[in-house]
Amino acid sequence: LLLDLQWHVNMPTVESWISMLSTRFGVITKDLYAKPLARATERMHQLAMSLVEWKPADWQRRPERFAVGLLGIGLAGESLLHVEDLRPQYMHAPQWDQLFLEISMMPVLPQCRLSPRYAQHVLASVVGAANLPLEEIQQDCE
Repeated sequence: LLLDLQWHVNMPTVESWISMLSTRFGVITKDLYAKPLARATERMHQLAMSLVEWKPADWQRRPERFAVGLLGIGLAGESLLHVEDLRPQYMHAPQWDQLFLEISMMPVLPQCRLSPRYAQHVLASVVGAANLPLEEIQQDCE
C-alpha cells in the first residue's frame, strides 16, 4: 500500500482537525452560528501556529486534542461560550482566567452574549463535535 502511495501518507494535523471540528460544529448547529464560527476558525488557525511552537503536539497532546481545545477557546473568544464552562475542574478560577488570556492572546476575558439556553446548546454542540466528555474538552483547553 505504501509503495502504491509512493510513501505519501498524509497524517492529520492540528489544522486539518480544526477544519473538521468546525465543520462538525456547523452541521450540529445547522450553521446557526456560521459567522462567529468562521471568525473563530480563522482565529483558531492563527493560535494553532503560535501554540504548536510553544507547546508541540506529542503523544499526550495529539493534534486532535489541540484542535478540540482551540475550538472551545475560539468559540469563547467569539462570546458563544462562557470561559468558566471550559475551566478544568481541578483549576481555580483566577488561575484559569489568566491561562485563558495567555492562550487566547486576548486582552480581556470575553463575556458570553447568549442566553443560558443557547450557551448550553453551544456547549453541547462542542461536546458533540469533539465526541468527547466535557471534562476531557476542559482539559484540552488547558
